[in-house]
Amino acid sequence: MTSAADRSNVSKDLLAAIESVRLDAGLAGFAEHQKLALVAQEHARDMARRHYAADVSPEGRTLLDHVRQADRQTLYSAFGTAIAIVDAGTSADTVLAALMSDPSNKENLLRSGFDHVGIGAVEQGGRLYVVQLLARVEGQLQRPLPVNSSGAESLRVDLAARGMTPVSWSLSDGAGTTLLRGTGERIRDPRGTGAEGYLNLDVAMGPDVYTLRGPYVRVN
Repeated sequence: MTSAADRSNVSKDLLAAIESVRLDAGLAGFAEHQKLALVAQEHARDMARRHYAADVSPEGRTLLDHVRQADRQTLYSAFGTAIAIVDAGTSADTVLAALMSDPSNKENLLRSGFDHVGIGAVEQGGRLYVVQLLARVEGQLQRPLPVNSSGAESLRVDLAARGMTPVSWSLSDGAGTTLLRGTGERIRDPRGTGAEGYLNLDVAMGPDVYTLRGPYVRVN
């Protein structure tokens, strides 16, 4: 596999190429996001090791699931991926051309609503595995949420948009089924039986309500 320095160069050059394409399309650039990059790198490594190309692992775990388990603070409103496998040593411009040849990848790379990106790249067996995670970040929890929560942890948030206010929280499983729901700044389980799932925060912006996706958590 490539060294950390080599991976950094691939990611840096590819980001510059993407920024140029977005600029030509009249779009804003991306801010790099450490957790997205970490998950992208892990997924690129896993694809290289197990010889597959997908944004879902062979076990059915999505990249958004992975991000929400790894990132203990960020609140996302939108998420997408762009994946390519090309020959090792391929230039950033050629990698970008391969990505843009796929309609889904192209749509995500040129989506105006995305403002953050993380890029992972791994060379193995003469191939270069590239994973990009794209997202819109709407804010973050003021404190990282532990994986195992006693219910005492605060859900206070710093939101990106002025006028955006928290309405309620919920906990859902991987299929989107709501397990718990409540209001306030604490996750409460009124049944006392415990639950585990993904934290969602509903926030109001004027008359509209949006759902922000946060970390995976186990409530004891």
